[in-house]
Amino acid sequence: MGEAGRKMAQPRQTLLEEFSAVLSSVRSRTFPYVPKKPAGTSWARYDEAQENEYPGVIRLIARMVDAASLSYELVRHDAAGRSCSRSDDIAKFVLAQQYEGRSDRVSIGYLRMMRRHLRAHGSVSYKTLENAYDDPDIIAILNDVFFLTQLPVKDLEHEFASDGTCHPTTIKQNWESSKDEILRLAKKKKRAGAKQRRRHEFEKTVLAVGTTFKIIASFARTKSPFSNECPYLRPLLRQVVELYAMVAKVCADSGLLSRENCTLIEGVGAVPRILPKTNVTLNARGSQAWKRMLMEFLEDTQGWLREYHSRSIVETVNSTLKRLFGPLMKRLVERKATEILARICVYNIRQLVYLKHTRGINPNAIMPITPRPVLQIA
Repeated sequence: MGEAGRKMAQPRQTLLEEFSAVLSSVRSRTFPYVPKKPAGTSWARYDEAQENEYPGVIRLIARMVDAASLSYELVRHDAAGRSCSRSDDIAKFVLAQQYEGRSDRVSIGYLRMMRRHLRAHGSVSYKTLENAYDDPDIIAILNDVFFLTQLPVKDLEHEFASDGTCHPTTIKQNWESSKDEILRLAKKKKRAGAKQRRRHEFEKTVLAVGTTFKIIASFARTKSPFSNECPYLRPLLRQVVELYAMVAKVCADSGLLSRENCTLIEGVGAVPRILPKTNVTLNARGSQAWKRMLMEFLEDTQGWLREYHSRSIVETVNSTLKRLFGPLMKRLVERKATEILARICVYNIRQLVYLKHTRGINPNAIMPITPRPVLQIA
């Protein structure tokens, strides 16, 4: 009888006590975990990537929008009495604006300077740029750009991690320092003297990120900063399975822990690695994937944690998004959603530029446009 069989043969209460003790040591960080050695970094290649980031991002924005806009009507009218604009030009300007991080009016001068490098056929007014964030044609092009950014790694990436985070809408707010207060007030809205924090100060997204190449594979914008993350794993994983050749492992923190999610992950042929909460039980309740995951945690805690800790990649990506782009600048709900989509596109494009120099990934390996899943950004 193997180790797993011997443990299963133990009385249920004894097994649960052993599991709880191990989990408690992991949660309190007293478990003697031995982290794996960090991978070596070629600093010469990294320096080369940084030196070429800016021109590489601008060129890749132009190329990807050109590829994404092949099936769309491009020529469109600006405001009355003004010259015509093209949807591909506007989409390029939206992505370049997000990369530069300036307001609509200030961005116009910058975009005029960059027009030749973006391969744009004309220019737009600041009002056109402002209205582009709720323009269905522009959103459709950005949606295709998002999928195109994943094509260079879709056959190479097999492991994914998921996590949620909140993007501030003002420079005064920071999610990591505010979330405990926000969640506490959400549970006790009517407590005397408690100041209610406004919902529009944060926009929450849940990401699925490839842990090898750090490309955002799918994302969803939640209804509010207080939304439960668990239900979002299903649409995220469905999109990942449709795009990528194979899904071998999915990691997530306790916010996405459920028997349904464990079963869902195993159902696509992947191994679930979701950190258990302190109050969980070993009862399957119809989910053998749940029981297998917890028994593997108990049987080989060191190995289980090594696999789980690749989840830190998605936290790195969330941190990078906030550091690169800062607070959301749009005020209307629909435009915030498009701004998040544009920022994720730019992040993926920037990451592809780095992968070109550090990993030899060809970002120009763009396949012809084919029908793609519709991205839900609302």
